[in-house]
Amino acid sequence: MKAIDVFYLESENISCISIQRTDIEAGRKIVDKNGTVFEVDSLVVDGRALLRGITRLLVHGKFEGNIVNLVDEE
Repeated sequence: MKAIDVFYLESENISCISIQRTDIEAGRKIVDKNGTVFEVDSLVVDGRALLRGITRLLVHGKFEGNIVNLVDEE
């Protein structure tokens, strides 16, 4: 899925990724364009964004690119 926005906070080594999807939960794994796997640490709660179907995911590390791929759960 396409990321609406990706913001990296270097001082905290955290990326915030906004996506047009609301069914992602903390603990899911996502992959960036380089194949780096990130675990979704938490979700940013924003009622207005949620009403528009937007979820903001927080992950540790620098997420690269603008495509978010879910890792298949086994």
